[in-house]
Amino acid sequence: MRSRLPPSLLRRPALAAALLAATAALAADPLPERQCSGGVCMANIDARQAMAPCPNANLVIAWAQAGGAMTLECWTAEAPRDQPILVFDRRFPHAPVWEMTGIRAVAPEALPQIANAQRGDSDALLPACQPPRPPTMAPGELLLAERRPSDDPRHPWCYRILRVATTATGIAIRADDGQSPKPQPDAPDWAPLATKMAALADRADAPARAHVTRSRASLRDAPDPKSPVHGFLVAGDAVVVLDPAPGKPLVKVLYVSARGPAIERWIARADIAF
Repeated sequence: MRSRLPPSLLRRPALAAALLAATAALAADPLPERQCSGGVCMANIDARQAMAPCPNANLVIAWAQAGGAMTLECWTAEAPRDQPILVFDRRFPHAPVWEMTGIRAVAPEALPQIANAQRGDSDALLPACQPPRPPTMAPGELLLAERRPSDDPRHPWCYRILRVATTATGIAIRADDGQSPKPQPDAPDWAPLATKMAALADRADAPARAHVTRSRASLRDAPDPKSPVHGFLVAGDAVVVLDPAPGKPLVKVLYVSARGPAIERWIARADIAF
């Protein structure tokens, strides 16, 4: 006569499958379609993730992978240029913030196109209102563009360029025309949504985070072990791996220095651990 297995044993395969499914969901990339370049990532977020003050709106987020600079933009089909955007430091929930309208986050690599004075009719972005200074973005800087009327008869509108950078005391916004916006103490209406989006960004970046294991790890200017040394990091320093370069002895990392600005360098793969 065949013995009957206890019900608890019969349920174990289903329980194991459920646990595996839950583990896979936690390990899944929360922002699989994000675009990252130069230590800055951008992602579109479905309206189902939205909440006040952006109910039923699609969201656009941009963040520095090293440091805390982050932007959160509401977007709807109605008056898209007037949608609000929040700029904040995701490391410090109670730090000053910037709440603005008429401004959008733009991928940092788009700045040369915006700065190009010799433009064709097919250019998707408006020209800069004045030559950007400098004409490229620093590593880890967020690029914001404000649409303004232009005096150029060929282009009735132009972009005022604003740069969001990590500093030794937090984040700061610098406008190329010298008229930088002023922060405000806080924006409590945004807090739950900002916290939710910051958590998504943190989860998305988790696989790229590493720390230095060598007491003195050399930083190089190029992915060549014989290239010049340009600084060093010490054990425990946190970095973001921008280019893992599989099979190569060096990897490209982003590091925020004690003075604030982020730097891109190459470091020996053997000198870091995830």
